[in-house]
Amino acid sequence: MLHRQELACVTRWYSEMEMESKVPYTRHRVTELYLWSLGAYFEPQYYQARVILAIALIIFTVVDDIYDAYGTLEELELFTDAMEKWLPAAPNGIPDSMKHMYRVTEDFYDKIEEQFEKEGRSGCGFHLKKSFKSTLSGYIKEAKWLKKDYIATFDEYKENVIFSSGYYGVIAVAFAGMVDVANLDAYEWLSSHPKIRVASETICRFTDDISSYEFEHKREHVATGIDCYMKQFGVSKERAVEVIRNIASDAWKDLNQELMRPHSYPFPLLMRILNLSRVIDVFYRYQDAFVHPEFLKEHIVSVLIETIPI
Repeated sequence: MLHRQELACVTRWYSEMEMESKVPYTRHRVTELYLWSLGAYFEPQYYQARVILAIALIIFTVVDDIYDAYGTLEELELFTDAMEKWLPAAPNGIPDSMKHMYRVTEDFYDKIEEQFEKEGRSGCGFHLKKSFKSTLSGYIKEAKWLKKDYIATFDEYKENVIFSSGYYGVIAVAFAGMVDVANLDAYEWLSSHPKIRVASETICRFTDDISSYEFEHKREHVATGIDCYMKQFGVSKERAVEVIRNIASDAWKDLNQELMRPHSYPFPLLMRILNLSRVIDVFYRYQDAFVHPEFLKEHIVSVLIETIPI
C-alpha cells in the first residue's frame, strides 16, 4: 500500500509538470520508472527516497530522448552549456519543450539542494548537480558523433560509458534520500570514480547495448558499443556481442568483489549501487523492456497490484 501511494505521488508530479503535453515525443514510463526506483530500495524508511529517485529517472529519460532523437546539435550545445553554468533561465534558441525540461530539471535539483542544507548536508548539492552535468557531457559527445556520422573507436566508446550510462547521476540521486548515511564524504567518494561505481556504469551501458541493438538500428542513432567493436576489430556482430557480454560479466565480478571487501563507507550505500545494477538485469538482460514495457507487466502486477498472502 505504501508503494502504491508513492507511485500516486510520482504520477501527480508528472501530471503537474504537464509532461505529456509539454514533451509529447518522449517515452512516457511513469510506472516502469517507479518500479526501477523500487528496485533500488524497498524498505519503508526510504519512501521519500523512492519518490525522488523515480522523478529523477523520469527527468533522465526525457533528457536522454532530447539528446538522442529530438534536439539539433546547435540546440543541444546551448542546452548543455546553460546546464553546465546552471543559468537561472533556459537559453534562447531552443524549442519550448527543451526550455520546459530545463526549468523542470533546475527546479528539481535546486529543491534537493535546499533540503540538503536544511539537513546539515552542505556541499552534497554541488556533487549532485555535478553528477547530472557529467551525464550531459556523455550525451553531448554521443550527439556530436551522430551528427558527424562518426563511429568511435571502442576505446573512445568505453571511455564515454561512465558518462553516457547516466548511472553516476542516478546513483547520486539514490543517495540523496538516504539522510542517515549519505553525507558529503559519501558524495566525494562517489565522484572519485570508485571501482564499484564504474562496474555499475559498465553493466548498465553494455547490457543496454546488447538488448537494444536491433531497435537502435531501425532509426538514426549513435553507434553502439557493438558497432564500435565491429568496426575497430573487423569482427562479426556475434563476436562483438560475445566480447561485450564478457565485459559486462567481468564488471559484475568487480562489483561483487568490491562488496566483499571491507569499506569505510556504510554498507547501505553500496547496496544501492548493487540494487541499481540488478534493476538493469530486469529491464535489459533478455530484451529491452524499457522500449517494450509489455515485458514488465508481470513484474508490475506482481509487485504493485497483487496482494501477498499471509
